[in-house]
Amino acid sequence: MDKRIALVVNDYDERAVDAAACLREWCADKGVSIQSLKDNDSHELNSDDLVVALGGDGTILRAAHETSSSEVSILGIKFGRLGFLSGAPADELIEAVEAALAGEAEIEKRALLQVNAYSADVHLGTYYALNEAILGRHTESPVATTHLIINGHSVYQLRGDGIIVATATGSTAYALSAGGPILSPESKAMALVPLASHTLISRAIVTASKDVVRIELSDETHAGVTLAIDGEVVIDNVYPERSKPHTDLLISGEYLPLTHIEVQTSDQHWVSLVKTSSRLFFNTLATEFYRHKGSD
Repeated sequence: MDKRIALVVNDYDERAVDAAACLREWCADKGVSIQSLKDNDSHELNSDDLVVALGGDGTILRAAHETSSSEVSILGIKFGRLGFLSGAPADELIEAVEAALAGEAEIEKRALLQVNAYSADVHLGTYYALNEAILGRHTESPVATTHLIINGHSVYQLRGDGIIVATATGSTAYALSAGGPILSPESKAMALVPLASHTLISRAIVTASKDVVRIELSDETHAGVTLAIDGEVVIDNVYPERSKPHTDLLISGEYLPLTHIEVQTSDQHWVSLVKTSSRLFFNTLATEFYRHKGSD
């Protein structure tokens, strides 16, 4: 075997830490190179390599964001509760790694959102989301007012906690909790789900793969909102100094407020997830959501 393994571990989960030690021992015995992804230059990874994430979906999301190449396959080992992103349960760790290295596992290409953030005409940053982008009110702020526009057509104005834009992968995450639909994971559609809407006519919307979504902040002050990508706040209009440093919020000594975002499915970026037969999507959906213990 000449593949390399880059490892991402939830260090707060003893089971994941123990599994990492077991995997390192197996790799040493098999002559497989293994190292932590944080110690590895992800730009050097290629399609022959494998990223193994030991933890819950949060660990797998971290692995996806730390891996720059869409060609690198990510095998998530489930230690969390649901684990829709995971490719194998914990007790199948070695078998799953062997199958992945041998090219015998399924590879699912998952779409990413490309999210461009703006302050009026100034581009603040580009972000990629595997699960979702959320434009929502800050916890210290009142109701947020947003204006949803799809392909240049005004759809509705929403008062509430904000709007989730989810990928098919993210349709079983926060968007599902907010009442959104479940989408087949390899779809390139987006699900637009209102959060705690004060507007009774607003409903979740599923877009086509080429649709472009624009969400504007209707409040002229643009205060009281944040932009979160896969659960991490990247722009904060309440505390702009906490925004991610790679944005261009600070212009001429002044912070520019986020005024709108434009979101579409990326044509050039995706995430490749390794799946064993026991963790294919609809099997996982049936097992985790619809089957009760003891049922046929």
